[in-house]
Amino acid sequence: MSTRPISRQAALRLLTGAGLAALLPLGACAAGGNAANGMRSITLSQAKLNELLAKRFPYTRNFSGLADLSLQSPRLRLLPQTNRLGTAVDMVVSERLTGSRYTGGLDLDYGLRFDEQEGAIRMADVKVNRIDVDQVPPAQRELLSRYGPRAAETLLSNVVLYRIPDEYLSMARNLGWAVNALRVQPEGLRIEVGPQGAR
Repeated sequence: MSTRPISRQAALRLLTGAGLAALLPLGACAAGGNAANGMRSITLSQAKLNELLAKRFPYTRNFSGLADLSLQSPRLRLLPQTNRLGTAVDMVVSERLTGSRYTGGLDLDYGLRFDEQEGAIRMADVKVNRIDVDQVPPAQRELLSRYGPRAAETLLSNVVLYRIPDEYLSMARNLGWAVNALRVQPEGLRIEVGPQGAR
């Protein structure tokens, strides 16, 4: 079995054309490219994005030992007009002292950024648009309205939606390639890959 390092030409073939599907092996996606500028793109469908996001939940945060906030069952939507994603999640608040448990939900939207060092696509600029909790006493409702959105935004900030496998990331770096753009389209999230600095 040969142990020779892969050549630049062979690596380039793997990262272009049909080989781009291997760079982001996600199944439910469509690959395309622009031969004129060397750019390649792959589009992840809304269903695939929701599947990836669901793997990161539930998320739980403790409030000074008094209560636990748990976010569960995300439902993702595309917001191409603002280049963002939106998500509705179920929420459970559990009081430790009384044992009371309240359910509800919140709606949020966020952008995406590529973490070049870790090869990860992360949530960015998370904004909570709405928070609802059922049958909460007035005092607790005010507390949740005041601190709940910030807690959820902090909890979900920088969450990894997808991480590129190390071997493909290393190959791309050796070629001077990078993820140059993340664009939310009506058909899904388009990830544009190509020479660094190309747009």
